Amino acid sequence: MIRYDGIGTEGTIVLKEEFANRIKQLRQEKRWSQETAAEICDLSSRYWGKLERAEASASIDTIEKISKGFQVSAAELMKEEDGWM
Repeated sequence: MIRYDGIGTEGTIVLKEEFANRIKQLRQEKRWSQETAAEICDLSSRYWGKLERAEASASIDTIEKISKGFQVSAAELMKEEDGWM
């Protein structure tokens, strides 16, 4: 399990990648396209793609939109199969 240590940019990059993997996993479980997920979560499909590629950081507002769209808690978005990010 990879944890964010709060030091430097390396931890931030790892956290973005883990979040990207998690939203992609949830989207694929629902068998949604990126466009469908973006629409349901009230985000642009271009931004959604950047989130899934870890090219953009999600704000608290974005995390809230995604959690509502997937009907999971924000904490659930941060959860890996083997524990927490």
